[in-house]
Amino acid sequence: MSKVEELKLAAAKLAPEEQFELFKWWTETDQFKRRQLETLRRDLAAGITQLDQGKYRSYTEETVAKLAEEIGSAARKRMAKRKPSFIDLSGAG
Repeated sequence: MSKVEELKLAAAKLAPEEQFELFKWWTETDQFKRRQLETLRRDLAAGITQLDQGKYRSYTEETVAKLAEEIGSAARKRMAKRKPSFIDLSGAG
C-alpha cells in the first residue's frame, strides 16, 4: 500500500473536526499554495490562448439564465448520486 493510501485510510478514521483541521493545515502549506497558483496560471494562459484563437461564446441575458439553470441542474444530479458528506450541512443535527 502506498503512503498516500495509508494517509487516506488514516484520515478517514479521524473525527470530522480532525479531518477539517488536517484539510486546513494542508491548504495553508506553501506547497499547496504554489500548486494552486501554478494551476491558476496554466488555466489563465489556456483561456487567453482560446480568446486569441476566437474560441469563445458570447451570451445574452436569456442564454446566461439558461446556462445557469443547466449548470445547476447538472450539479443537483451529481450531488444526488454522491455519498453523504461527513459534515451535515442541513442544520438538522
